[in-house]
Amino acid sequence: MTAAIVHQSAGDNLPLVTLVTPSYNARPYLGAAIRSVLDQDYPKIEYLVMDGGSTDGTVELLREFGDRVSWVSERDDGQADAIARGFARTSGAILGWLNADDVLKPGAVRTAVAALQAHPGAALVYGQADFIDAEGSTIGPCTVVEPYSRQRLLHYGDYIVQPAAFFTRAAYAAVGGLDASLHWAMDWDLWIRLARQYDVVCMEDELASYRWLGSNKTAGGGHARLKEIEAVARRYGCNGLPAYFRLERARLCAGEAGAALRQGRLLAGCGRLGQAAAAIFSSWRATRCLVDPHIWRNYRTASLLHRHTATARGDGQ
Repeated sequence: MTAAIVHQSAGDNLPLVTLVTPSYNARPYLGAAIRSVLDQDYPKIEYLVMDGGSTDGTVELLREFGDRVSWVSERDDGQADAIARGFARTSGAILGWLNADDVLKPGAVRTAVAALQAHPGAALVYGQADFIDAEGSTIGPCTVVEPYSRQRLLHYGDYIVQPAAFFTRAAYAAVGGLDASLHWAMDWDLWIRLARQYDVVCMEDELASYRWLGSNKTAGGGHARLKEIEAVARRYGCNGLPAYFRLERARLCAGEAGAALRQGRLLAGCGRLGQAAAAIFSSWRATRCLVDPHIWRNYRTASLLHRHTATARGDGQ
C-alpha cells in the first residue's frame, strides 16, 4: 500500500516528508494524532498508519478518514518493526514518526523542513515539546530537552523528545535504520548513530505534544529498561549507564529499599540503598548532576506528572 499524500503542491522544490504512526489498540488517542498530521500546513506530506492488528475499533476509526489516510493493519514484531516497515513502504526524503498517543503542533513539519534546509550538513533536527494528559490538556513543558551536544547525548542521556524529531531518509539508511531488537532505547540508539556521522540541530520551536498517561513505555520497564539502555550505551563506548539513567536507577533502587524496609526486610532494604548510592557515586558525571539545576527542574516536572497521574486515577482521594 502506498502512503496517502496528505498535502502535495506541484511545481515547487520542497522535499516530500514521510510520517508514520505505529499503532496498537490506541483508538482513544489515534484520531487526535491523525488530525494533527492532516492539519499541517506543509504542502508535501505522505502519511501512513502502521497498525499492529488492533482489536479495539482502530480499523473502524481509520476507515472513517477515507482516502485521506493510508493504513495497514497486521501483526508486527513491535514498534520499531512497524515504523521501519512503514518507512520502507514510503518515499519521502525527510522522515519522522508520530506515536498514536502523541500529536504534532501546528506548523511543526514546515519548521523542521526549514531547519534542515538551513543546515545542509544536518541529518537530524529536533525541537521543544510539552506534556498533555489523556484529554489533551497541557500539563507542562518537556524540560528534558537540551541544546545539542553529542558527548552529552551519549554520556548523560536522551534529551531528544521523539515526536519533535525529524531526520533525512538518506542518513537513516546510511546508519542502518532502526534496530528492531530494541524495545525501550530504539530512538536514542538511532539519534546516537546519526550524531556520530552528521550534524544535529536543536530548535527553540515547540513541535509536538507528548501524551503522558502514566503507562507510557518510558514510564515503565524498571531494571529491564535500564539494562537495555546500558547495553546500547556500551555499544558506543560509554562505560556503563549514562549519568541521567544512573539517577533513574538510584531512584528505582531507593523505592525498592523503602518497600523492603516497610516490610521489615532490613538486609534487603539496606542492600538496595547501597545500590542506589553506588549508582550515583560511582560516576563523576552522575554525582555532578546532583548540583545541576537542570536536573532538579526535571525532577519537579517528573513529580508534576506523577501527581497528575495520581489525581486522574483518584489515588490522592
